[in-house]
Amino acid sequence: MAKKFHLLLLDANVVIKLFQIDLWDRLLDQCDIHLSRTIATTEAHFFEDDEGERHDFDLSGYEASGTVTVFDVSLAQDAELTKHFGPAYLERFDPGEREALAHLVTSSDPYIICSADSIVFKAMGFLNRAEQGVSLEEILQQTGFSRPMSWQFSKAFRERYTREGFRDQLQNP
Repeated sequence: MAKKFHLLLLDANVVIKLFQIDLWDRLLDQCDIHLSRTIATTEAHFFEDDEGERHDFDLSGYEASGTVTVFDVSLAQDAELTKHFGPAYLERFDPGEREALAHLVTSSDPYIICSADSIVFKAMGFLNRAEQGVSLEEILQQTGFSRPMSWQFSKAFRERYTREGFRDQLQNP
């Protein structure tokens, strides 16, 4: 089966949500997923259900089997990312987001990033790369797993913050 999304970078909050809604393994069949080392090893490893019960998961087996690609980011890649953003953006990136964005910015491959953090989509707008951002809602719709999602996982959320980033870029080129 052909993958619906190639070179898909996922932020930790999306990985956690996919485990929480029990779609992680099913989505792997349809998406070529890439995770930063920080997301794979320290940021995405558990979720709490509606009753507050903790559910741990381990991504190392997915990397070992080649089902998920885990990448490291060099200092040079991180330095390249810092050339594009001022402190107002850089200070808001968590470590996993920073690695994913550095990977995206320095790659010649057409990565797509999915997050539920406004700063990631603002960054995509600021970089004039709106087409490289996607919400979890959009991924689920395009893979046949559509379901109601909360605001931060919606297409409207992605579009709003991408527009804000584009406005920031126009005001502070």
